[in-house]
Parts: sequence; C-alpha cells; structure tokens
Amino acid sequence: MHSFTAALRAHGGVARAADLAHDQSGQRALRRAHSRGELSRLRRGVYALPELDADIRLAAAVGGRIAGVSALRHHGLWAPPGARSPLHVEVADDVQERPAEAQGRTVLIHWLPAGSRPRFGVAPLEAALARAANDLPLPFAVAVLDSALRAAPLTPVELQFLAAGWRPQARAAAALADERSESGTESVLRVLLREAGIQATPQASLPIGDFARADLLVGDRLLIECDSEAHHAEPANRRADLRRDESLMALGFIVLRPDYRQVFDDPAGIVATVAAIVARGDHLSARPGV
Repeated sequence: MHSFTAALRAHGGVARAADLAHDQSGQRALRRAHSRGELSRLRRGVYALPELDADIRLAAAVGGRIAGVSALRHHGLWAPPGARSPLHVEVADDVQERPAEAQGRTVLIHWLPAGSRPRFGVAPLEAALARAANDLPLPFAVAVLDSALRAAPLTPVELQFLAAGWRPQARAAAALADERSESGTESVLRVLLREAGIQATPQASLPIGDFARADLLVGDRLLIECDSEAHHAEPANRRADLRRDESLMALGFIVLRPDYRQVFDDPAGIVATVAAIVARGDHLSARPGV
C-alpha cells in the first residue's frame, strides 16, 4: 500500500513522480491515486497535494519554485505592496520541458543551475533575500532585510556575511539594514528620508515611560510614528495615540503620524513635510547661546 500523501508532505507538498514511486508498480499506484483525486498532477511527472498553496502549485506547474519577492510571505517576512504579482519562479536549467504559460497570471522565470534544490516549493531564505534585495527599489529592499533581522533567525553579522556574495544593489541594501526597525512602513520611510539627506533614528527612547519609543526620531525633537491601517481602524488605538502625542508635545516634541497610505501612495509628500521642518531647524531643541 503506497502512502503518497505522506510522501508528498515529506517533500513539502509537491514532488516528481520519480521521487514518489521507484518501480512500475509504484507508478501505476501513483496514477490510480491521481484518478481518485487524492493527488493533483501539475505537469508531466509532477504531483501535488490538492490543498497545496496556489502560488506553490503554479510555480511547480511551470517547473520550479517560488522565489525572491514572491517567497517573502512564505518565510514570514514583510513584503511590499503588490508583491503577489508577478509571481517570481526559479527553474533549474535541466528541466526537460520549457515552462508552460501560466493562465491569467504573469510569471517571471529565473534560471538556476542544474540540480538546484529544492526543485519545487519555496526558495530557501538566503536565496529569497538575495534575489528580493537585488530586484526591489532600495527602500523596499531594506524593509525586507529589516524584517528578516526582526523575524528570522538571522543576526546582523550573519546578514553582512551573506551579503558579501550578493550583487552590488543587494549589498547596498544590506549595509542599511537595521534590526531595531519594527515595521516595513518605518523601514521604508527611514530610507526615503536618508535619500533626502535626513538622518532618522529607529526606535528612539522617549521620556514618558521605561519602554516608550518613537518609530523614528529626527534630530532630538521631531518624532515620526508610522501607523498601519489595522492600527488606525481601532478607535481605542487612536485615542491612546492622541493622549501620547499630547504628552510628548507638552514636553516640546513635534509629532508626525503618517499612515501606511501616505508613506506608500505619497512618499514625496511626507518627505517634503519632514524636510520643511528640518530646514527651519525645528527638529532640534534650542540650545543656550544659539
């Protein structure tokens, strides 16, 4: 009795027939399991569990594994807006059949050396980070790497070691990664400000409590809080933010609270606002004799 379901689970939900059945009897049993609907046939000689993730199914159907930006969510990392399309797929160049056209979905093919593993499923974390950091604009690439330092078992030293072998654009992103960043929005805005010549410190301590921190601090007086859409949707969060902002402004701080949409839909607008405050010198406390 062949247990193809267990074998497929051991392979991450998708595998070649040759890895599931090693003789003619096994091949016949495999075809019978497919005819009973226990398995899905994605392409010639490739089978999957019916409940397999749709993106992984499509990647396997064209002959490879999810890669780069498309692999980020599978590793529990931050992904930029629009990361679900196109689907990035890595295909080994020993695939006998050229990748098929994906119906109704744009797929970008990246070729890998023959024998690359895993053939299907999701690219390993290191490979996904290297490709995403190279393909994305710098602010997004840094946000991805920040999230890897935050969520993955990866230290800053390990990231720099990995990045030594990356392409120049990806290495530049790794050089700016900061483990203190707590959200993709915060990371993106930090890099956008840096590109405008404005230094912003992530997760700076605040004088209103032992654990109070600002998402970004410019100078010693301008605080920037980067709110998510989910955060704004809760009235209790909004009230707490207003009370916190009032306490900080009473101490002489300036508080900006751009939301997700402002950062991603109008990045130039929020950068211009910060730049105007900096140009006036309002981001710095008054100093005696100045």
